[in-house]
Amino acid sequence: MKRFSIIGAGNLGTYLINSLVKKGYILKYIYKKAKYPSHQFEAAIEGDIGLIVKQSDFIIISTQESKIREAAELAAVSSDPNGKIFFHTSNSLTSDELISLKEKGGSVASFSPLQTFAETEPSSKENLFKGIFFLAEGDQEAVKLAEKIAGDLEAHVLVVDKEDKPYIHIAAVSASNFLVAILKLAEGQLKKAGARCRVPIDIKVLLPLIKQTLKNVESRGVKASLTGPVKRKEMGIIKKHLELLEGDEKELYKALSKFLKK
Repeated sequence: MKRFSIIGAGNLGTYLINSLVKKGYILKYIYKKAKYPSHQFEAAIEGDIGLIVKQSDFIIISTQESKIREAAELAAVSSDPNGKIFFHTSNSLTSDELISLKEKGGSVASFSPLQTFAETEPSSKENLFKGIFFLAEGDQEAVKLAEKIAGDLEAHVLVVDKEDKPYIHIAAVSASNFLVAILKLAEGQLKKAGARCRVPIDIKVLLPLIKQTLKNVESRGVKASLTGPVKRKEMGIIKKHLELLEGDEKELYKALSKFLKK
């Protein structure tokens, strides 16, 4: 089960291609186009989805979430999915998105990495899959292959129930996207300080603090890692901060402080 194809070669898809090929998997086709054109894989671009399914052991659908079901239905009507394995890589959606393939004999599963893939060169030597967790749920045969693939990528698999995926996705969005939102708030205050003292200050001055906070969470857990004015109940400092903030920044600071008090 080494031959694979990708439908939807965006950030995640192109990272998967490079990582799987490095681990000895055989890329057969990239459906239509890749976001990051690579001369290395240019010959793999193919528009015949029937041929793609026929010559692949497993197919990874890594399109935008809103297009996963559409891609699965296209593959179902344009090929013979019987005996093939299909994955999609959405953390928020279940294997039900691939029902059209399952109904025609395909084995299906959601197989999604709890990782962020920013726009960068996918040929980077950094292994963004090493040590991470993939969520997997679906047919037994597909989940078994997912575990094998994750192991080859030096990652782990968390087999979950369908109803648990939305909660895990909320957790992932909170840990990644909302972290960026908080750092955006922090960056804004650094810019204000830099403008007043005429010394450029950027987010790099906070990186040691951020990294130590994450180390504390890893070793002590979330609750025990809280420090600062909320932890010490220094409401005067919080009030002063709120007086300096306006609009969305003020509301975000207020909401987060209130949430941390609970």
